[in-house]
Amino acid sequence: MSKRQNTVDSSSSTVAGVEQPKYVAVTGESNGKQAARRTGKTAMDVDGDAEMGGFEDAYEDEIEEEEVVEREEDSDGVEMEGEEEEEEDEEVVAEKKHRVYLPGDILGEGETLQVDNTAYHMLHSMSVQWPCLSFDFVADNLGTGRTAFPHTMYAIAGTQADQAYRNQVVLMKWSQLHRTINDDKDDDDKGDDDINDLDEDPILETKTMRHQGGVNRIRVLQSAQSPLAATWADTGKVHIWDIQRHLNAFETPGTQIPQSAMQPLFTVASHGSIEGYAMDWSLDGRLLTGDCGGNIYLTTRRNNSGAGFVADRSAFRGHTSSVEDIQWSPEEASVFASCSADQSIKIWDVRTRSRRFALDVPGAHDSDVNVISWNRRSRYLLASGSDNGDFKVWDMRKWSDSNGRSTPAACFAWHKKAVTSIEWCPTDESVLAVSGADDQLTLWDLAVELDAEEEARHRDAMVGSDGAKRDVPAQLLFIHQGQNVIKELHWHPQIPGMLASTALSGFNMFKTISV
Repeated sequence: MSKRQNTVDSSSSTVAGVEQPKYVAVTGESNGKQAARRTGKTAMDVDGDAEMGGFEDAYEDEIEEEEVVEREEDSDGVEMEGEEEEEEDEEVVAEKKHRVYLPGDILGEGETLQVDNTAYHMLHSMSVQWPCLSFDFVADNLGTGRTAFPHTMYAIAGTQADQAYRNQVVLMKWSQLHRTINDDKDDDDKGDDDINDLDEDPILETKTMRHQGGVNRIRVLQSAQSPLAATWADTGKVHIWDIQRHLNAFETPGTQIPQSAMQPLFTVASHGSIEGYAMDWSLDGRLLTGDCGGNIYLTTRRNNSGAGFVADRSAFRGHTSSVEDIQWSPEEASVFASCSADQSIKIWDVRTRSRRFALDVPGAHDSDVNVISWNRRSRYLLASGSDNGDFKVWDMRKWSDSNGRSTPAACFAWHKKAVTSIEWCPTDESVLAVSGADDQLTLWDLAVELDAEEEARHRDAMVGSDGAKRDVPAQLLFIHQGQNVIKELHWHPQIPGMLASTALSGFNMFKTISV
């Protein structure tokens, strides 16, 4: 576990995984008016007094206030001896103040976690006015597999405001996302990109739509030609939105978005007043939604124009508690998986007239199964995360043994609180991202296998500051921290290795050196 995000600094008294910068760059309003400006904050829009927040700059003070060090000279103009020794002593002291943080280490009085920029290719933070429990990336026309900085990304999120009428669906354009400045590099080692980044600040543009009630979950039909978004409201309704005109307005300043585009295309009322969280689009525009009453409904698109939908009144039934997550199969168009607070995972086929599940794993976890993710590259692998903090990987080819029992291919009990999000990397079939209510976002490579000698070296290397060995799985690549109660994560579908996460404290978007 050589690629660690955190170091310990005993010279500060505030605990923070990612320092809270003080600079915000925000642009854009929902009525089409755009103005790129560098401000402290920017109004997002409800009644003119709500703020989305903005990007945070960790380097403003460092750039604006450079310390000049002058050496003393004696009367003959010769530098005073002893200065270099004192500087070397200071370096030794500073090195002692910083050490690598291992999970399980207890911070001493006055110690804090500081971000290690050498572990990131890119790291940006964005504050928010209202927490967003859920977000999703929006497909763009900028190309797939792009790696050059600075990056531009589009995302959509839904708010959890203090009053129902204040909630919004927020479309965001994150641009000018430059690589992370590595302060640990020598000046001679810094390239042109590092130097140029000093004066480049990220830009946030937003377009908003009013949303009645808080947004429990939001998902996008990933189509650059006909993008649709669906929101699960805490009112029990599921709303479908056409977001094409809002995306077009980002590229054409001054564009007026008509009021008709500010309203949902369609509202799914099949769930009555029962709210839910589970939701997933198929590639051809079919939407599955699961509620807290254990019911799952299918909404079908009439045609490819996005103009009409049909919501089924007959539910898929089989779960005895809240349906927490749903995933369409990446291989079979009629098959989907679901997980539930009843501790089970079920596999369904929409062609089945009885609307009953085809396969079942009762007791998949010892507590609520919160999230699942179907591997898009190795399509027989399904990952699940639970309320007790563990996550498992299931091999669909070996769903059950001769006795009918289902056994996971892998199980990891790393997170100390509930797993809140899990997602396979779209470009690497063995890499998985997991977030938890313990404020950790972890990256795993399940292809890592150590022989006995390597395993022994790995165990010997995982020693904390107290001299005690830490039980750190060899498959654990990276730990990202600094957010308060992480709710959801996603890999960017077009930028390899790029991740974003939303938490009560706001958004992080980052690319690590591990993936």
